[in-house]
Amino acid sequence: MWALAVAELTADHDEVSEHFKDMRFELSKILGKLVEGLPDPELNENALEPGALAQLASDSCGLLFEGRRLAGADTIQIHPSGLPVQNTFTIQTSVTWRSVEVSLVPGSFAGDFARLGEADSTARSSCSAVLAKCMADGATVNLRINANAATPDDASGWDPEWTRLEMSVRRGQLDLGNGDEDNEKIAGWTQQVTAAVIALLPLEQDETLTENLQGGFPEGAKVQVEVNRYERDRRNRAAALAIHGYACLVCTSDLGDRYGSAAAGLIEVHHLTPVSKLGPDYRINPATDLVPLCPNCHRVAHRRDPPFTVEEMKAMLLPAHSAD
Repeated sequence: MWALAVAELTADHDEVSEHFKDMRFELSKILGKLVEGLPDPELNENALEPGALAQLASDSCGLLFEGRRLAGADTIQIHPSGLPVQNTFTIQTSVTWRSVEVSLVPGSFAGDFARLGEADSTARSSCSAVLAKCMADGATVNLRINANAATPDDASGWDPEWTRLEMSVRRGQLDLGNGDEDNEKIAGWTQQVTAAVIALLPLEQDETLTENLQGGFPEGAKVQVEVNRYERDRRNRAAALAIHGYACLVCTSDLGDRYGSAAAGLIEVHHLTPVSKLGPDYRINPATDLVPLCPNCHRVAHRRDPPFTVEEMKAMLLPAHSAD
């Protein structure tokens, strides 16, 4: 086949080219007969379930996803729930022997999806912060805007507006074959790409502030809060968790590890600087302004005004309960 391809590429006569077309047609028929009736490859019985991956993505960004596995392939696709796939976008995760590749696949009729090109500077910075984290973790990031290569970790150079976006993240040289550990790696890369896309989406803003979405105030506190763009923007949460993970930054607790799948992805996001102290033009950086805290540590943080810092809270932990 390789020799045939080389010969065709070097052919310089139209008559010879027609013969190569006939040969390719015959070869495709032969290959079709060879694979006809072959069973689909067996998937790892411990492979990550599409529903579980969709749930993790939903928990991290506040947008409901549903998932499916492509027939005969170790590939999972998740997309926003309740919408026809062709009218929205899909996050596709493909797993090979030692690599994971996560790609953005826009729907063929996703008109609203083109509005990503209208994302403001804050949204673009959140997206680039997540992609920078991917690169820091050893992944290769492919980002093309209006068919032109763009620098993933520097949004300042992106086109002011765009109608076409290509994004994929590939992490090779992974030590796969370890069951649940593999699933954590696969889910982690999928969540990062999902968060990068969510950061650009023109999501509807919630007027109701809740502790489990953005955090910032202990449960039951009677505090009048101005509903502004910092707290309404659920995308900050998705970006922060994609960068920092789901373990509490103070006590290192991961509620999913402690309680199982029922608590997977359950974590609160804390503003290191209270929203009320931020100026009107301040641009949230999910890498430096937001951290994941478990509910207990989050409450402790807000028992003082200004809140206790992460370092101060780590010093409070009794030796028997501190991280190793």
